[in-house]
Amino acid sequence: MINDYLYNISKVIGSRGSATPKEKRAALYARDVLSNLGYKVEIIPFKALTTFSWLYIVFYSIPLLAWLLNFPILSIFGSVLFFLDLNTFPVLSRFFPKRASQNVHAYNPDSQGKKVIIVAHLDSSKAGLNFSPALVKGFRNSFLLMVGCMVLAPFLLIISFIWGGAFRWLALLPCLYLAFTALMLIHREAWNKYTDGANDNASGVAAALALAAKVKTEAPNGVEVGVLLTGCEESGTYGMIDFLEKYGAQHKDTLFINLDNIGSGNLYYMSGEGMFPVFKASAELIDACATVSGCRPELNVGQGVYNLLSTDATPLLARKYKAISFLALDAEGLLPNWHWPTDTYENVDLKTIETAVEFVFELLKEIGRKNLYETRHLRNTQ
Repeated sequence: MINDYLYNISKVIGSRGSATPKEKRAALYARDVLSNLGYKVEIIPFKALTTFSWLYIVFYSIPLLAWLLNFPILSIFGSVLFFLDLNTFPVLSRFFPKRASQNVHAYNPDSQGKKVIIVAHLDSSKAGLNFSPALVKGFRNSFLLMVGCMVLAPFLLIISFIWGGAFRWLALLPCLYLAFTALMLIHREAWNKYTDGANDNASGVAAALALAAKVKTEAPNGVEVGVLLTGCEESGTYGMIDFLEKYGAQHKDTLFINLDNIGSGNLYYMSGEGMFPVFKASAELIDACATVSGCRPELNVGQGVYNLLSTDATPLLARKYKAISFLALDAEGLLPNWHWPTDTYENVDLKTIETAVEFVFELLKEIGRKNLYETRHLRNTQ
């Protein structure tokens, strides 16, 4: 079952760029699977950017433009907008051209209990030079240097504006580094292709569909399980942002379990995630994961922190929703074949996905047990 889902999404459908026809094809495939399992399924359309590259090319170019114009306020404004978008609060991106995408939301109206939504994104990313085997090991350090330049550039530009002289040339240094980063993104858009996205994230979608099937046949008590498969995660987590803008008020107490890149490496539940800063995952879900990990040590699922790029859990945690992510990392703490042409069906370890399914199903049962205990305790105290 898991293998069939994985093969159909990553091999038959293949590369699934954000807001492309193949992303929609994957959404319709998942809709049909979930409908056949007996879920009520809705396709939720929205519009979003097809890539993050052009947006961040603008962000990275603003400091150099501010230097050329000797106008530091422009750089300050650009950095503020950069950090808002980085942490999934889009402002400038709302003015960029968009295309149609969709989320797939499945729920079971007959079940009752604590609401839990299994999340995975449907789209796959373009490859990029900074994800090449030669450079990806330094991805986090490069990112921190870039963030440092986004902070430093406005500060130096203000000093340059006041005192000029050598300070003006010093202020140019972070601006040039950011301009070089923009050139790498231009290269990404001009020369690179979408990956098959087998690990990122056909693995997560396959696990979500397998869990949906398992819940139907072995329904855990005390939980109401739904599935949310998002579009345009790779271009900026826009599917999740749209879902929260439309339906967030209904899900303040819902638990979100995000499955992303779980097809190779060692599996972890992430107690925190985010690029800058790191947001703490739901304490309720961390505790439940720790309980399952203690009861099922043979699954070898560890606890970690993920700070490489945003996932669909990032907008949830940034807005104080209850969420946690599962990801699998290699020995160097990286996502195997991350945003690279080698992210293919042949390079996925089916056993890792099966472990994720088994662990998350145990997690659902643990959440249900706790919910039933709390419900009975509340009744006894009334």
